Amino acid sequence: MPEAGSAAPPRAFVRTLLRSGTPAEPAEPVPDPGDLTAVGDATLARASRYWVAIPMAYRAAAFVKVFIGFTAANGVLGLGPVLGATVFAVAVNTAAVVWVLRSGGLRARLTSRALALDLSLGVALNLVVAMTAPASVQPFAVDVSWTWLVGSVAIWAGTSGLPAALWLFAAAVPLRAALTLAGGLPLGNQLAMTRSIGCLVALAVAIVLAVAILIMLGVGTRFAVDIGLRRGREAERRRTRRIMHDSVLQTLEALAISAPGDDAHAVTRLSELRSVAQAEAAELRRRITEPVPTGLTRSFAVELADVATELARDGLRTQLVAADFADENKVSQDRRTALCEAVREALRNTVKHSGTKQVVLRVEERDGGIAVVARDQGQGFDVGARPPGFGISQSIVARLAEVGGHGTVDSQPGRGTRVTMWVPG
Repeated sequence: MPEAGSAAPPRAFVRTLLRSGTPAEPAEPVPDPGDLTAVGDATLARASRYWVAIPMAYRAAAFVKVFIGFTAANGVLGLGPVLGATVFAVAVNTAAVVWVLRSGGLRARLTSRALALDLSLGVALNLVVAMTAPASVQPFAVDVSWTWLVGSVAIWAGTSGLPAALWLFAAAVPLRAALTLAGGLPLGNQLAMTRSIGCLVALAVAIVLAVAILIMLGVGTRFAVDIGLRRGREAERRRTRRIMHDSVLQTLEALAISAPGDDAHAVTRLSELRSVAQAEAAELRRRITEPVPTGLTRSFAVELADVATELARDGLRTQLVAADFADENKVSQDRRTALCEAVREALRNTVKHSGTKQVVLRVEERDGGIAVVARDQGQGFDVGARPPGFGISQSIVARLAEVGGHGTVDSQPGRGTRVTMWVPG
């Protein structure tokens, strides 16, 4: 059996599509993101709102094609009804496509009425052409108006499933015979029979193509949702690891460092440790439970100053240089947050590894975004000889890459370290 929240087997999903067409549009609220089947159906339903635009656009173009073929073969004979049908079909279908695209697709509550109206127009158009075209060219004239029904069958196949399309195909047989009689021709007329078979073949081809597109749309959507959710889960795991690394792990390491006078002032030190633990617990709870802020309420320089103040309790003295930086809120909150978190990790690495308690933090506009450079004059290290740890690879480089930015570390033994962090505007 598939695991909870996983996709239904593709074969079963395809059978459902063929039987019922695209899934009905789900009611709000949006399904639980953990339920892949519900999310896949919701995504497919929203995509299928635009399905009807495809056969409608086909009809608008196909009518022009078959009209040109009709006039090339028959000249002006029967031109009136065929030209009228073509102009009507092109105008109506073009307007319908524009309406579907502008209105956000065909909504589920309108589908049944729209399908009935579309089919009724197609039958009526064919009857008018069959009864008004000259008998000698009537089968060819009906070929032109039949283009509407070809599109109708494709629409029904995509929205209502294969059985509905097959019922329409079966009903098309007596309809085509009725059109022949409406034009004053006997059912045994050789030309009428030949053209009728051609019209039915066109319907069959339309059904096959519509089903193929439906399968590709459905399976493609399901796989896309599957991949998206897998990546989302992995991103959430990375976020959790970063929170653990950037808060819990850092605090535990700081608590484990012995300080002069621990034994003599054990009660005081214990109280300090409890205060730090409570503060970190509150911060961790805030990160886990609070939503990500969406509004830009403070300048970025102030946010960086808060980060520097936070690290000051560990003894790091930060010189913030932002004189040439004009903060006009051109960068989204997500990117600013990622940049602040990366800066926090860079400053913590300075405290832990550089051997110095001083760092210069420069923020500037660069290459259409914001760049922050953290520079210390500590002991440095050989970047090529020491592989980047979790803090550099995940809390800085990967974090910035997720929002379209990048981070680089330049360092040499005895010459300090420079960390450059950038996000686009």
